[in-house]
Amino acid sequence: MKYSPLKYYTDASRKPLIFHVIDVGGGLMILLIFPDLTVMLYDCNVTEDNKQRVLGYLENHIPSRLNHATLQQEKWIDIYVNSHRDQDHYRGLSSVKEIFDVRQIWDSGETGATTQDTDYQYYMRLRRRLIEQNGKSAVFVPTPSLKPILSLGGAAIYCLNSSEDVVLSRPQSEYLAEAKVQHTNSIVLSITYSGHNIMLPSDSDWHAWKDHIIPVFKGKTCLNGDILVASHHGSRSFFTDENNDGIDLKQNPDTTYLDALKLIDPKITLISCGDYSQYHHPNVDALKEYKLHTSNKQVYTTNAKGTFAGCINSDGTWTVVPSRFRSKSIGSGNFDIRCISTCEGQSVTINSGATVRTGSSLEFSIAVSGGITDPQDSVEVWWEVSNGGVGLDHDHQEIYYKDKNESGGKYKFTRVVSYKGTHLLRVYLSNKKKRIYLTRIFVVTGK
Repeated sequence: MKYSPLKYYTDASRKPLIFHVIDVGGGLMILLIFPDLTVMLYDCNVTEDNKQRVLGYLENHIPSRLNHATLQQEKWIDIYVNSHRDQDHYRGLSSVKEIFDVRQIWDSGETGATTQDTDYQYYMRLRRRLIEQNGKSAVFVPTPSLKPILSLGGAAIYCLNSSEDVVLSRPQSEYLAEAKVQHTNSIVLSITYSGHNIMLPSDSDWHAWKDHIIPVFKGKTCLNGDILVASHHGSRSFFTDENNDGIDLKQNPDTTYLDALKLIDPKITLISCGDYSQYHHPNVDALKEYKLHTSNKQVYTTNAKGTFAGCINSDGTWTVVPSRFRSKSIGSGNFDIRCISTCEGQSVTINSGATVRTGSSLEFSIAVSGGITDPQDSVEVWWEVSNGGVGLDHDHQEIYYKDKNESGGKYKFTRVVSYKGTHLLRVYLSNKKKRIYLTRIFVVTGK
């Protein structure tokens, strides 16, 4: 937990299921650490631009374990899930494999659309090599099932979709271009632990959900996704055929399906995407649907918030928080966050980590040293909050900034503790002229 804000929400004694939706631009890469420390990597998109950052993140968060063959503490990936063979879901796997051994592959079973690129060819060689070394079980094509396909430390993994059991209800040529078959036949996983779910739909499209997933899994607990990683980087293909002008059920009733998101009923939706100008992700109409059907409109993108870290504990508590919520220093100087809590007319100074009653008003301010705010016009301050609601407030996982129009100036911030749970305040201060970039965290628990 050294490099993660999850240290405020969990530890080994709580036997957490931990996950990281890594910011890899216009692709997908999710690291999962199960309660028994089994490591799963769901897709991969390592590029020359993000290679150092992403590999460093994996190094910091994949746990060391005893390798019984070498009797050494090592780091490896037990299961690499290639949800489908599109480049932005397997790119850079060779770079990962150079550092972390990969012991098993889960594959959708659907041939890729771009079979000539070097990353694809490496992936296929790795598949063959694992089979030669460890037998056919080293490459697994999961079949959708109402029973878990695997349980790890009490976490049940369900396969909702793959190429193994997909029946196209209409001739493929009528509405699916060749490259879209990979999306329809993507591996969709639902991971259930302590009464909560993480839904990983990859790039699965409306067709897979309408004609296969929902008819089989409707009404089953594994269909509910408290934490949803949006399909296809927030594309409208989750709701309608991408050849349609928009998401309009009346205009395109045969190629539009809107019920899947309502049945998943997410408490928070995370979208892995790059800059909008590149691929127009997330789609504007799709984003409206996600906000409409996600609790408290809690829909967030990696492009805006960076990498997300999350956990589900054995006691059923859970949270999602941007991984940037941790102290960091570049350059000289320092600052501290001070806080005055006011409740029922009584004001007291509190330290980070304090517990206060819900309804308390908190007034934060910054105390600086080392001349980091000189000159004033070179200083920028960002205030950001990540809620970690619990109990009846567990669906409050809002992530938001201080509005520029709020009073108090850039060195003060005021909020009311509205929800039970542990909440993080992140203050990022930069002085570009002096090349100073500092992040500090203040923790408050509402009761």
